[in-house]
Amino acid sequence: MDFLSRYFKRNGEATFALLILVAVPTINYLIPYKLVFLNFFFIAILLGAYYLEAHKAILGGVLTTLLVVIYAYLFPASFMPAFTQIDLWMNILAWASFLILTGGVIGTLVHRLNTEVQEIRKIKQDLEAHAVKLEMMVTKLMTE
Repeated sequence: MDFLSRYFKRNGEATFALLILVAVPTINYLIPYKLVFLNFFFIAILLGAYYLEAHKAILGGVLTTLLVVIYAYLFPASFMPAFTQIDLWMNILAWASFLILTGGVIGTLVHRLNTEVQEIRKIKQDLEAHAVKLEMMVTKLMTE
């Protein structure tokens, strides 16, 4: 996991753009429940906002929107499936899956952020303790 984190920090923009450029056509071509699967991009944008800068996540959202709008303009019938009862339940199942997955992703990110904040606080306390010791040593040396 650490390797993936380091790789994404080094090549985050390219990976993020590639994910969007591959996922939009794949979802639009393979998945009959396109409208629900568009929720997948919320997860990608949230991860992009966490690992990249906010404006890059916004640009990713704009790119995704542009690609979906172009696809919907070119193939509008593919976004209007005939709704049977099974279609309804499949849409609800897909939506619920993305909802739960988003909750898990955000929970993991918040946990990671809290862990990093605790580590920074510990480092700050250590630095303050070392600064006090250093000041005491300096005053001791100056008085001798």
